[in-house]
Amino acid sequence: MEYKFTLEVTWLASWTENVQGQVKYIMLNPSSKLKGEKDWQKYETARKLAKSINKIRENYQADWKSKEMRIRQRAVALYFIDKLALRAGNEKDEDQADTVGCCSLRVEHIQLHEEKDGKPYVVCFDFLGKDSIRYYNEVPVEKRVFKNLQLFVENKKGSDDLFDRLNTSKKIYNKTQRAKFRWAIDMATADFVF
Repeated sequence: MEYKFTLEVTWLASWTENVQGQVKYIMLNPSSKLKGEKDWQKYETARKLAKSINKIRENYQADWKSKEMRIRQRAVALYFIDKLALRAGNEKDEDQADTVGCCSLRVEHIQLHEEKDGKPYVVCFDFLGKDSIRYYNEVPVEKRVFKNLQLFVENKKGSDDLFDRLNTSKKIYNKTQRAKFRWAIDMATADFVF
């Protein structure tokens, strides 16, 4: 038996069950004080982001024209997270379901249509999201976003990452709620105090 202490998870204990070899977790009750405090921290973070959202939008829209592809990809990903309320997403372990979020979308998860049903620049999303729930959405997007997506899929296979220049590894991206939104906040203003 192994014992670990880490602040990177929200479960109390885990084990591998012996029938299917799946990892099981013991979680806090949603009404527990600790869980409530974590949720409160998330809402406080969102409240602080709300004060900076216009500046964040200005910055990511300007970044759609960046010469650096990584910056363009981050800007388009932010647009999707902002406008479509997509979960950010990150890399999965081999034993986890093939669910994705914005930053872990693959080329096979989108279809680009210059025009669809009378609407210009439509992106069709089709993928499994959180809890393996299918996300299907046909969304008209800004022309610059559409053109960037065309660049992102160029010379890629369906199984390739759409945002291949973004680093969303759990260790870097998901340490705390603060770290999760740090890059967005930094885009808003350098002197923003959390």
